[in-house]
Amino acid sequence: MIPVSDQMVSAIADGSATSGWVGDLIVDGQVVLRDLEFTGELISDSGALVLTQGSLKLNYTDDLGHTIVPEKLTSWLMPFASFIDISYRVTIKGIFSKKVLRGRLKVIGVTDPQETRIRMADRLITVGSSVQIKVADLFYTTDLERFEAPSGPTDKSSVWAEIQRLTLLPLNRSVPDAAITRTVLYKENRLDAIEELSALIGGRPYITPMGEVSVSPFEWGSPVAKLSMGAGGRVGRASADDLTPEGICNKVSVRSWNDEQATVLAEAIIPTGPLRWGGGHGRVPYFLSSEFVTTQAQAQEWADRTLPLVSVMKAVTYTIQCTADPRLEVWDVIEFEKDGVTIVGRIEKITMPARGQMTLVVSVSRG
Repeated sequence: MIPVSDQMVSAIADGSATSGWVGDLIVDGQVVLRDLEFTGELISDSGALVLTQGSLKLNYTDDLGHTIVPEKLTSWLMPFASFIDISYRVTIKGIFSKKVLRGRLKVIGVTDPQETRIRMADRLITVGSSVQIKVADLFYTTDLERFEAPSGPTDKSSVWAEIQRLTLLPLNRSVPDAAITRTVLYKENRLDAIEELSALIGGRPYITPMGEVSVSPFEWGSPVAKLSMGAGGRVGRASADDLTPEGICNKVSVRSWNDEQATVLAEAIIPTGPLRWGGGHGRVPYFLSSEFVTTQAQAQEWADRTLPLVSVMKAVTYTIQCTADPRLEVWDVIEFEKDGVTIVGRIEKITMPARGQMTLVVSVSRG
């Protein structure tokens, strides 16, 4: 959850505030335009390693008749070295106006260019222009990068140091560090290597709103906010999606290799109860494999740690529409009300438009 002032918390809860996207356009490290207003929406999805993506529309005009439509390689919005520091602004007219930074996003596409021109004397003057801008967080670039030759860790003493070397991005060391257990050859894609390294320290990598590489722990934290319905509440709708047994496993099998390339095997199994192996749910294994696991003890610890995560009665997914709250982030644990009952869930996806309610997809454990 993004920390904000008490005044901002009150403004969010007030109900009379207006809101919208504003951003600074940065080209090759230089701020060229400030406080631009955008429409459109951003989506943060925990199922994607490029966590935050979206589409923003910019309507632009200035006193000099410049256009925002990119025309050449050095234009501001060419999708090479252009970024937008995007913030969500909350305003109570005449009382309060503050911004919450939601991310440094790379411009990855520009579509639907529009220009309005008028003729003055013997030349055409641009009086307004607009573009639709596709944006994504900094892992978009990492996902494009490939290892030019077979490569492995250069310093096995620190996962965090290796992540920094691979991304060249600042770090937010959100979980404890660990040593890399062996020298391996990375997969071709750098972002895949970062995902596997992050699993060694118990989480999933992502880019923070500050543009730092961080790791979200697999384990849930404590609730950071409560969303309520009814008078004074901020939830307009909370409905459960379908509950199915899809993805529920009752055994974890680890397949890996030690330094002599022999298979390292370990397993963890549910022996009793309704989800028992071979019972009414059948025999549904979950397979793990990592070249960083080199001993049977490591494999067994991994299997034992993973089984509770994959054998629970899978999360019921709730879709919540509520007053936009720019503090909330994917993987935040929240409380919300449904039919008078308080439910605890973890945010899996956020869709945040410039105006109106935001939509949360929240995972609720059922066992």
